[in-house]
Amino acid sequence: MRTFVRVFSWILGFLVIFAGGVAWWLVYRPLPQLDGSISLPGLQKEVAVDRDRWGVPHIRAASVEDLAEAQGYVMAQDRLWQMDLLRRVARGQLSEILGERTLLIDKDFRTLGFGRAADREATTLEPEAGKILAAYARGVNKFIEQHESNLPLEFSLLRYRPQPWKPADTLAISGYMYRTLADTRERELHRAKVTECAGPDRAKDLFSLESTMDHFVVGDPNVVNDGSQRSATDPDDDDDDEMQSDTVLKAQLGRSGITASADSAPDLTSSLAQSVVDFLAESRKDIRQGLGSNNWVVSGAHTATGKPLLANDTHLELMIPSIWYEVHLTAPEWNVKGLTLPGAPLIIIGHNDRIAWGFTNNGADVLDLYVETFNPAAPGEYRVNGSWRKAQIIEETIRVKGRSDEHVQVTVTRHGPIVHWEGDKGYAMRWTATEPGALVNSYNWLGKARNWKEFRDAMKRVWGPAQNAVYADVEGNIGYIMAARVPIRKKGHGEVPVAGDTDDYEWTGYVAFEQLPRALNPESGFIATANARVVGPNYKPYLTDRWEEPYRTARIYDLLHDRHDLRVEDMLKVQTDTYSYPHVFLAEQLLAAAKTVKPKDPRTQRLIDGLKDWNGIADANSAESSFLHGVRRAAIELVLEPVLGAESSLYQWRSTTFLQKTLTNRPSKWLPAAYKSYDELLIAAADAAVKRLAEDSKSERVEDWVWKNFNSLDMFHPLGHESILKTFLSITGKPQSGTIYSVRAASKTHGPAMRFVANPANWDESILLITSGESGQPGSSHYSDQFSCWYEGKPIFAPFSDAAETQAKKHTLTLRPGS
Repeated sequence: MRTFVRVFSWILGFLVIFAGGVAWWLVYRPLPQLDGSISLPGLQKEVAVDRDRWGVPHIRAASVEDLAEAQGYVMAQDRLWQMDLLRRVARGQLSEILGERTLLIDKDFRTLGFGRAADREATTLEPEAGKILAAYARGVNKFIEQHESNLPLEFSLLRYRPQPWKPADTLAISGYMYRTLADTRERELHRAKVTECAGPDRAKDLFSLESTMDHFVVGDPNVVNDGSQRSATDPDDDDDDEMQSDTVLKAQLGRSGITASADSAPDLTSSLAQSVVDFLAESRKDIRQGLGSNNWVVSGAHTATGKPLLANDTHLELMIPSIWYEVHLTAPEWNVKGLTLPGAPLIIIGHNDRIAWGFTNNGADVLDLYVETFNPAAPGEYRVNGSWRKAQIIEETIRVKGRSDEHVQVTVTRHGPIVHWEGDKGYAMRWTATEPGALVNSYNWLGKARNWKEFRDAMKRVWGPAQNAVYADVEGNIGYIMAARVPIRKKGHGEVPVAGDTDDYEWTGYVAFEQLPRALNPESGFIATANARVVGPNYKPYLTDRWEEPYRTARIYDLLHDRHDLRVEDMLKVQTDTYSYPHVFLAEQLLAAAKTVKPKDPRTQRLIDGLKDWNGIADANSAESSFLHGVRRAAIELVLEPVLGAESSLYQWRSTTFLQKTLTNRPSKWLPAAYKSYDELLIAAADAAVKRLAEDSKSERVEDWVWKNFNSLDMFHPLGHESILKTFLSITGKPQSGTIYSVRAASKTHGPAMRFVANPANWDESILLITSGESGQPGSSHYSDQFSCWYEGKPIFAPFSDAAETQAKKHTLTLRPGS
């Protein structure tokens, strides 16, 4: 027996040592060097990289080219696999490393043509942009070269090595963000179907852009001085900056039909592939549901310091590692701190020593679908103004791990790639994202601006994705600009697919930059956007009518508009607010309805009675939040199903605003014949919600229906959806408060991907944090060290001055020129 125990102990000890060795080899050996010195041959002079306790780098260089090269190197130290994943998604190259499970994704992106567009753009870059992108790529490639034998964990799991980074790869990632923020093709197809089912009269109600809860930035007929006129006549501005409508450039990109792929063999690669597929599918689902971002700026009249405060939290997929990366960059004419995307140089959101800025998605309609008629006798031909024209066919080859290559044909008409087929009709997509100039002219250049005029000039070169930008500076100015190339159409607005065989719906140019909405120093001293409608009826150029729900904007206004003592911490408190306006409205409606109609289920009555004391906060431990969420969904279904039938699920417009207006005005045309009154419909919806809660929770007890059991936070690593990798790489099952209508927008996998509060009175007291941590390597102490602060709504103050950065410094790495 002793011999057996001894042998077993030896074996167990050996296994522990072996497991520890494997963990060290795969997880800890690839961790980057943070101190000492490293040679970077492309540099002209030494570059210093200091890191603080959170691993946030401060890169100091003698030139912007050296700065970009060092930034590429440092980004690769922390996020190389994420960078490679994003460029593979954008270029349609996932199947090369993951097998055929990702073919659908690859075919979609090959059809969109971001890779082809990026490669084209990279050959026509302006000198400054070309130098910066080339330097950034040199830095990334030097890291890859130095670490071929100790790459991050994901490369070992998937058994591949990254290809060298190219400037075009950075541009392709810009395309990925366009698709995340501005791909409306599915919405346009759905709107056409819903309109067909509902008829024109009801469609006006369903797609109305009106809401009494909207707060317009410009164009409000009830506001005389909204700053929109002043913004174009800044006292520091000597030119009128007029811009004629641009010549519209044709996109030469393609798209193919999508076919299903077979399941691959049940090996490690295929299981990890499915994890990536699930991750990307969840991300798209939440984007389609319109979960957006918040930003606002208040003048010194509203603050304790007499200087402005600016806040921004962008709502994107909550992945690990974060989609955002924090960095401080210093070089001649550059001293900027903030956030950028993995694979992108410079700063996208942040502040320098003079100005601060932040973004929310505007949703301008920059994509149109054209119904093309193809020739049955010659499938490669389509009709244009009564005659047949030959379509362009682009051959795409997708390499697939474990099997032969997949060959895809992309059919391109004068409008763009065919994205959807119905018999001999194809839906061609024209999109500003793939027009020449779109991918390179983005937001990375704002950090150099020193004042409103320079900021406005930098925004003028932006193509998109269309963003609501708020602005503040040390002089006390606040402002707003929306910049993008927004098409001018001969006819219509592109809300639904239009005929492609005539010239009736062609683009004739873009809305001139000076005609895009903007404001400088409005009399209110307050500007807020949250993806809802920002332009009122007095603003004339058409941007879109696809605005998101108004509830987050309304809540921000209510919390801040009459305050005059605001501090940085107050901004963070608003960002983490979990009050939900539409649920409060439904609670009031249910309490009134229950006075005349009795629920069938006693649990429904119990929940309605509990609403009398509910405070509107969607707390994680609140069963009322779960109940009201279910009532909202059931009520919409009951109203729409008699009209739309099976197509009800396609309606994803301002559906809650539509429901609120319907329950407020109670028009007879929307009351289903099965109900005598709207009160009866509401109580039926409440009973249906209770039934659904019991089914979804697998419990008949109201106590088990608390909100956290339905809306807990799942923050996945792309490879961490299942088994031990889920435990090791992801953060899941965390209770969270808030709904998608709260300022702290909360769904299971989507929400505030960062929080930023800029304090021009003292930049060192600005707040900057991301969801997890700076490093994408699970062995790093900075893999998820920011999560607790983000999750609990606590601040992380971001040092900026030399004295504050010196005090915060924990590591110093010197990058030296030479071999």
